[in-house]
Amino acid sequence: MTRKEAIEYNDRLKKELEQAALQYGMEETAGAYIVDNHITVLPEDARKGMIFLGEDSASYKAGNVKIDLKKAIVAGLELTASISKPESVFNYIQLIIVAAFFIEKSVKRELSRLEAYAVYLLHRKDAYDTGVEEEQFIGELQEWYQQRERKSVEREEVIDAINTLHEIKAVDISNGYIYLQEHVWGRKE
Repeated sequence: MTRKEAIEYNDRLKKELEQAALQYGMEETAGAYIVDNHITVLPEDARKGMIFLGEDSASYKAGNVKIDLKKAIVAGLELTASISKPESVFNYIQLIIVAAFFIEKSVKRELSRLEAYAVYLLHRKDAYDTGVEEEQFIGELQEWYQQRERKSVEREEVIDAINTLHEIKAVDISNGYIYLQEHVWGRKE
């Protein structure tokens, strides 16, 4: 996430929460307050994402967005105490939950079955620091996919899957080697 993208994301999140605040009968500024005081959007990809494999494999780049739930909830309790409206704490907590769901939805990128297999094979080969030779990996992935799915996959499909993983920064390709950039959780067998 570049600095510009971080600013744009912060603005989108603020607008989303302002609308949610109005739906919960709160002032629009409550949404902006949560974003300004309890959510931090960090530019740059210095923070890695995670890939969760399973039925619905996906890459999450949550490292760029941090929400301080503890401080947000304490602030909601203080707000409730100051205005003497006990029901407002529930609205405030709902607003925080909306923020968490919005963040989760916007940092998730679902992976195709082939992309998930590619990630898992790279993970099994420990391609984090040493990398895997690209041409060799393409052949191995085709063979491995054939064994597991009982159908062949074309070389171009594998290359497209690898390119997609590169675009979402799940892998890096350098000097003919593929390096896994995200920590992998789960299995794909």
